[in-house]
Amino acid sequence: MKKDDIDSPLLVGKGGLQAMRLQAVDGACTEIYCHGAHVTSWMPAADSGHVDDQLFLSSRATFTAGSAIRGGVPIIFPQFADSGPLLKHGFARSTEWQFINQTAGTPASALFRLQDTPATRKHWPYAFIAEYEVSVGGNSLQLVLRVINSDDRPFSFTVALHTYLRISDVDAVRVDGLQSLRYRDSAAGGVERLASDEILSIQGEVDRIYFSALRPITVVEATRRMQVRATGFTDAVIWNPGAAKAAALADLEPDGFRHMLCVESAVIEHPITLATGASWTGTQELLLQ
Repeated sequence: MKKDDIDSPLLVGKGGLQAMRLQAVDGACTEIYCHGAHVTSWMPAADSGHVDDQLFLSSRATFTAGSAIRGGVPIIFPQFADSGPLLKHGFARSTEWQFINQTAGTPASALFRLQDTPATRKHWPYAFIAEYEVSVGGNSLQLVLRVINSDDRPFSFTVALHTYLRISDVDAVRVDGLQSLRYRDSAAGGVERLASDEILSIQGEVDRIYFSALRPITVVEATRRMQVRATGFTDAVIWNPGAAKAAALADLEPDGFRHMLCVESAVIEHPITLATGASWTGTQELLLQ
């Protein structure tokens, strides 16, 4: 990336899109695009023992206005998937957000904002303000999303932080913290089941929405443990497309599915309803252990 303006922290990133590199005093850093307020990279501090990127970003990801970026952390709002009449996964991930400010230190943080426009109201006819704060430091990446109803009537929405974790091998990864939860198996046509396995392994396509997922989820590998903690989010999504579906994704490299696992903090089963002037806040923290 190169400097966009001498007085601005924004840089010119891939595809000519505005982006910024946020670095804490301890060396931990993250890369954020104004396009979708999309976090595309996260490097923990060197003393964490892990100096590689903790997020998966496809080498074929598209950095184009109006398109979603494959990898990192897309913001899903105001609709998850195609579970309603709106644009699939909403418009937040493919809309330009405004950079507001940044704070130096450890952690370092940056704030972005999205407000309704004539373009968003074509998809969702409400006035709103969304604020997104990204904080990085040590072995932690914290993402805080706040939605405010600035309309003169109530509205409802579903939401998710579609986090792509980088993993070494999908066949060897395990997911802990989902035991005994009810889930919807989207890969099996939407049938609902109860999680009986102590540890989830990824075999073929996995596309599950776990309901009332209120405890931390831990992604376990041979040399790394990543804990996903959430507040305000009531559900969780675990997704890997598997070989067959991955082959149909033009913006994912052929073996990309082997090195990614989506663990998403979400609100899906019971949509959030906000009265005029009310707000909702959801926090997701990735903690490298």
